[in-house]
Amino acid sequence: MTRLKIFILVLVSFNVLLAQKMNVPAFLKKIHEPRSLAAFHIVPHTPPMNQDTTSACWAFATTSFLESEMQRLGRDSVRLSMMFPFFHAYVEKMRRFVQTHGHSRVAPGGLFPDVMQIVQKYGIVPYAVYTGLPKGHKRYNQRALYRAIDSLKNRVRELQIWDEDLVLQKTRLILYRYLGVPPQSFSYKGTMYTPRSFLKKVVRLPWQNYLMVTSFEYAPYFQFTELRVPDNWARNDRYFNVPLNLFYNSLKKALQRGYPVAFDADISEPGRVGQYDVSFIPPYDIPGKFIDAQAREYRFKNHCTTDDHLMLFLGYRRLHGDDWFLVKDSWRDAWQGKFPGYFLDHGDYVKLKVLAFLVNKNAVPEITKHGASATESNPQN
Repeated sequence: MTRLKIFILVLVSFNVLLAQKMNVPAFLKKIHEPRSLAAFHIVPHTPPMNQDTTSACWAFATTSFLESEMQRLGRDSVRLSMMFPFFHAYVEKMRRFVQTHGHSRVAPGGLFPDVMQIVQKYGIVPYAVYTGLPKGHKRYNQRALYRAIDSLKNRVRELQIWDEDLVLQKTRLILYRYLGVPPQSFSYKGTMYTPRSFLKKVVRLPWQNYLMVTSFEYAPYFQFTELRVPDNWARNDRYFNVPLNLFYNSLKKALQRGYPVAFDADISEPGRVGQYDVSFIPPYDIPGKFIDAQAREYRFKNHCTTDDHLMLFLGYRRLHGDDWFLVKDSWRDAWQGKFPGYFLDHGDYVKLKVLAFLVNKNAVPEITKHGASATESNPQN
């Protein structure tokens, strides 16, 4: 183990000990925690769902984003199936794994494109039509599914089975067993649809308008770049990179303008406290006035900031000089406090720990004037 890794381990352990001794209620009062969700002007959304024992936060968050966009644009209010894109994303991961002879990541985690691009290629269905729950089950537990996929992947690599049709057939059989068979046609409000016709006739979103935004010093500003995290298995390089102040202020303005914003963040932090439904940066980590691009970059490079979890911003409010964001959250600890399925993120946390966000480009003219264009108009090959 390198000296740097030992230092980071000691630092994290020290922060955890400090967090255990910290008087969280007193600190939340100091930073003016909102007392209720009514403090926010809330973007229309479907009720939160607990993802339970899955690593499918990206599917929960990004389908939630699509649902809110549908409501914002006056479309039907319908809960979309999270497991429909999850199913097809696994197929595409295994396809790339075979095509690269084992040099592509296959894991349950994912990012925004694993819904946005998959949906444009395969379509989408309502949750009621395809839940992805085994018969008789009411809660998700996908551990057995992940083990089965890993076993197949390892066998393919070990035996050098680079037959794409054969491997994808075996992949689908595993997915059928644990998620069920995705419907080819279904009835919705008395009309028959396929997944693609439902996407075209009911969902009807302006796919060319969606933009992914990030803020890191490892790439030039005002250009598209790759988000350098393991879950970016397809090496998507359509994240528009902007300076931190523009990243943060545009995010706030998008919410003030009534747009939903999906986001990718680090949640393995002592300042994320499920008991109180809050995420904040403890002052012993870094005082808010010192949070800047270098602080973000340092934590990202030494893996103190990691790609953990995708969620959905629903609102923003400034209270007595402190920024607060309302979050729709599917992770298990979001169901421990007084606002089940929701979290309150302090502005310092958002500025330091949010890696990227997804938004309608019309919500962020301050960014698009720098040359950002649509990122998700074309599905994956």
